[in-house]
Amino acid sequence: MKPQRTVVMNSDIVTVTLNPAIDHTVFLEQFNVGSVNRATRHAFQTGGKGINVSAMLGDYGLPSTATGFLGRDNPALFTELFKRKRIRDEFVWISGETRTGIKIVDAAACETTDLNFPGLEPSRADLEQFEKKLNTLVKPGRWFVLAGSLPSGIGPDFFEKILSIIKRGGAKVAADTSGEALKIAIHGGADLVKPNEHELAELLGHELADLPSRVAAARQLQREKVPHVILSLGSEGALFITPEKELMAAAPPVKVVRTVGAGDSLLAGYLAGLITGRSATDRARLATVFAWCALEDVRRQLPSTAEIARRLPGIKVQPLF
Repeated sequence: MKPQRTVVMNSDIVTVTLNPAIDHTVFLEQFNVGSVNRATRHAFQTGGKGINVSAMLGDYGLPSTATGFLGRDNPALFTELFKRKRIRDEFVWISGETRTGIKIVDAAACETTDLNFPGLEPSRADLEQFEKKLNTLVKPGRWFVLAGSLPSGIGPDFFEKILSIIKRGGAKVAADTSGEALKIAIHGGADLVKPNEHELAELLGHELADLPSRVAAARQLQREKVPHVILSLGSEGALFITPEKELMAAAPPVKVVRTVGAGDSLLAGYLAGLITGRSATDRARLATVFAWCALEDVRRQLPSTAEIARRLPGIKVQPLF
């Protein structure tokens, strides 16, 4: 596809994926637990939330830098992706294989079952090398995406340290994580967070049973802690609570092929809008189109810029009251 021709305000975006994976996706007509299941097809592709963000940005013509930890013993899928999507590789390559996760797609139920395996366990020397690399990447105003889970053997204190290095250097943080890491990001000065309704409910310690309670929670988070809050609502769309506007956006009915990576694409689209100077409404619309495209394509890639432009008017964006 041809790259988007646009003026980029910052040099690039840095995505941080500490616990990447290779996704082995298996497609079934119907998944029957406890029975023999015959796959209709299967595919291997790179995984990891930050890497997914970089891949979508690359499809849109926006280069990015990706860092974190990858295994030296199975590099091919990642090195090929970085070359094809214009992603600058700043990973720390460590001993062993990057983990594989199995995703079972049930066509009849329109559901995906994930089997996630433990990841690599970086050594103290690996962690020190990563910190040095991170310090060289931090620049004032540059966006850093902290996304996904922590590797085995690494606690939340390391995530807190990473956040501190980035913020101390004057860079901006978009956090797409959950649990203790999400709490650290919010209290550590994140500029953007993208929880789903369940992750936000877990953070607050109580259920968010309906749309008004979700809107109220997102508003409170934005007003008290984080300038940009994107609350993913699944098939209902997403809330975009920003300094300029409070919006809800939703795509038209979508033929869902696969849900994996849709949230990462939503974040990629929003960041693409931010660094290219789009309005709050246009950012919400672009982010929703990115997610829509991810839901309909198992390859987790964007269509042509002409197709993206065609879909943009189909996004319903309305203000919150």
